[in-house]
Amino acid sequence: MSKANLERLLGDLETRDIADGITVYARAGHFPILTPTFGHSSPGGRRVRDEGGLEELRLLAPRIEKSETGAVAFWSEGCKLIILPPFPVERDQLLAGWDTSQLRALMARDYLLGVVLLRLGRFAVGVFRGGALLSSKTDTRYVKGRHSAGGWSQKRFERIREKQAQELFDKTCSVVKEQFAPFEGQLDYILLGGERFTLQGFLKRCDYLQRLSQGKKILGRVLNVREPNQKALEGVIETVWESRVLSIR
Repeated sequence: MSKANLERLLGDLETRDIADGITVYARAGHFPILTPTFGHSSPGGRRVRDEGGLEELRLLAPRIEKSETGAVAFWSEGCKLIILPPFPVERDQLLAGWDTSQLRALMARDYLLGVVLLRLGRFAVGVFRGGALLSSKTDTRYVKGRHSAGGWSQKRFERIREKQAQELFDKTCSVVKEQFAPFEGQLDYILLGGERFTLQGFLKRCDYLQRLSQGKKILGRVLNVREPNQKALEGVIETVWESRVLSIR
């Protein structure tokens, strides 16, 4: 769901008077209602009464815990939604009624984002503030296609192709450092897009991104981009802000 559509959904939820509703905010890697220390009342003192709803959510916890950005659940007898936001939930909460405030704050924040789009032969690198592209660079570097013949000729071909791919990775890494370094201390997250296998090879080759990844800045999802160029870079921010919305029946 796009950012605009999610905001409309939240607006709709805010207009409903749901007596039996509960809201759960869960950080990545765990689902807080599984733990007895989490508690069953809201900060305002309203008791969370729907133990049946909590039990249903407990059964879904193994799926929810896999989300690297955590999850938000809006739960009642008549409407059961789980939202996996584009960026991590920052604190666990279990609230009586439907409370969109933490998710609203997350979606309103102007994150400083680094984006790297890469396929063999082409790359695009940019820095965004919220939805605005602050800085970018794109380039191409020839990499041979795959060789179907066998024998010595194929081995020679693969060595050349591997060398060309490494040159592409080194060039991309150099541009990433050039683009990210002025913002490095402020970057909230880095996202990668393109072809997953190529990105894996690139990450192994790029020491600069390896260092940044130690701070858990690189999100694991891969943006679907067929042609890493300036147009794709400018348009990919819509995908960056998408959320997954699960309606449970």
